[in-house]
Amino acid sequence: MKTPFLLAILVYLSSCTQSVDTVDTTQPPSYCSAEVAEIAECTTSTAYSGGITVTGNARFLRRGLDLNHTSGSGLTLGAVAATPLPIKYAEVRILSGTSVIQCGKTNASGALMALDGTSPLQIPGTVGSYTIEVLSRTRSSIPVPGGKPAFLAYATVKKEICDNIVHSVSSALSSASPTVNLTADADENSVPAIPGGAFNIYNDIVTAYEYLANNTSTSDISCLNPKLEVFWQAGFNPAQYVYPSADPNDLDGLSFYLRGYNQLFINGGKLGNVSTQDTDQFDDAVIIHELGHHVEDVCGKMDSPGGTHYGLFRIDPRLAWSEGWGNFFGAHIIKNNLSSINPDISAALAGSGGWLYYLDTVGYNDGPSHQTGDNLIYLNLSKPGNNPEVYNVPNDLNYDKVDPVANPGEGHFREVSISRSLFKSTNVCTTCTGTSHFPQMWQAFTTMASSVYPFRSSVRFYNRLNALGTLADVDNILNNDEAQQRDGNVAYTSSGSKTWVPYGVKLTLNGSTPCPLKLLPKQELFSTTNRLADQRFSNHFYYFDRAALSTVTDINLTATKNSGTTLDIDLILFQDGYSYPTETCLAESGGTCTSYAKKTTSTEFIRSDRRAGLSKTISTLNSLSVSTPYMLNIKAYTAGKTISNGTDYSYTLTTQTGEYLCPSTF
Repeated sequence: MKTPFLLAILVYLSSCTQSVDTVDTTQPPSYCSAEVAEIAECTTSTAYSGGITVTGNARFLRRGLDLNHTSGSGLTLGAVAATPLPIKYAEVRILSGTSVIQCGKTNASGALMALDGTSPLQIPGTVGSYTIEVLSRTRSSIPVPGGKPAFLAYATVKKEICDNIVHSVSSALSSASPTVNLTADADENSVPAIPGGAFNIYNDIVTAYEYLANNTSTSDISCLNPKLEVFWQAGFNPAQYVYPSADPNDLDGLSFYLRGYNQLFINGGKLGNVSTQDTDQFDDAVIIHELGHHVEDVCGKMDSPGGTHYGLFRIDPRLAWSEGWGNFFGAHIIKNNLSSINPDISAALAGSGGWLYYLDTVGYNDGPSHQTGDNLIYLNLSKPGNNPEVYNVPNDLNYDKVDPVANPGEGHFREVSISRSLFKSTNVCTTCTGTSHFPQMWQAFTTMASSVYPFRSSVRFYNRLNALGTLADVDNILNNDEAQQRDGNVAYTSSGSKTWVPYGVKLTLNGSTPCPLKLLPKQELFSTTNRLADQRFSNHFYYFDRAALSTVTDINLTATKNSGTTLDIDLILFQDGYSYPTETCLAESGGTCTSYAKKTTSTEFIRSDRRAGLSKTISTLNSLSVSTPYMLNIKAYTAGKTISNGTDYSYTLTTQTGEYLCPSTF
């Protein structure tokens, strides 16, 4: 039986104010007692002598946006939009009773056509009554520019994982009246199943695929060919799949992507409530965010370890990159396809730079009797890095506020900062570049899929982008706005020493010549790291390539305190896919850890030396696999400690023969 829940599957959530969870089970949870297969695709055209041509269109309605939202900040869902949108490239079935008598598809305008998308759709010329269905399923070759390999848009939006029912809109059809127009409604008061929600999800996916077809230069995007399954049902929270034993009343709304399984799950509400609960069927940025994870999975490479991410703190750079890409992808596709996604707001936003947002809503405003709408996340991705939106919590936290001067490079560890830098580098708006660099960015994005580039992050991405040709306007955003300076920037040196090495830079042998390196640890603060280890300032991370360093059996760390707080500097080796462990909490108060113990053993540690002091060694490295990438972590132990400003440690890395190990050119 197919199930989306297997050992250690990562679940990528929609909201950057929620956490990303890992589902770890020894046996797959049996959510379905039995599973019904998805209906077969309709793939055969039947020629009818004297046949009658069926004409008409398939369209869907969606909820629009309330642009005058005043109960909170920004935008929220509003009434059903006035302009119906075409259902593009969708499968068409005509039935006589329960028997399929004709197959077709809609074209780019939603017109009902034969399977080739251009010929007339026909039914028998004899008198008869039929049912015509348009399914939220497509298997179509999206047109591409000349010189570009063809690719297949192959996706289906279904109700849930047990019955695999494909959403559809249908109508009676007769040979006497062969013209029919089908509309999928968006108002649950008219049609409780809200078929417009399913087709809005479908439309977001098809529109994103069309955009990629036409805006990735001559790049081969056939990586998108495998079938994408999407599950959404009005009033149902797919968190119930992840936590089948939990009380559904206690589960927050959840949209997610399953890495490696080509499956999206979109939140439809809670226990039948779609009007006041968090829903995502009309939150285009959320839908396309999750699609962005799929694109990353099949066309790039997903390295994210999962874990908590709120868009407020410095986090693991792999997680920050993956979530930052998803936020960006959601906003970027909408901005560049607003007339295909939400045409009713195009004119209203034109004077303010168009669509600039990542938006996640709850409830909706639909006339004076229904004003429950608000937003969970409202991010203007064109905002400057030093003045982003304020998140309404104590301490007036901002969504990843950065300081390129005081904290150079911190943007590489902040998901919303990454979202902003990508958005500004690919769009024209007040604080953006004057040119879209999306084709070059796509090339850099897909290049990172190579096994030559493990431990993927924004550091790696912008290095690959720069390799295609320096883009001065992008560097200006990185250096002066989003604190994402690239390797070699003068901000990363002090008195001739490197104070930060790019995350995942490869270690190389350097003979008898040392390389001056410094670690500048900082205190774990709620406002910057959510009281977790500061992976930007209190850690350095090196890619240890066993194949390239086959003679290395031992690595020795020798650190020297130059100033500030006395700390242990530790040596830890992880392997690809690691989760960065937190230290052991001994005591808590009000949900905050007040006493820590150093974690000296962990299943995440391949080798480690966490003894007290500044001299450390890890050994027997020659027994490790040459085909597995490893990450060497130089870590200042700062948990629960007060770290003075100006704390400064120099260190060297040497092999068992005394040869120096140094960072290579990134």
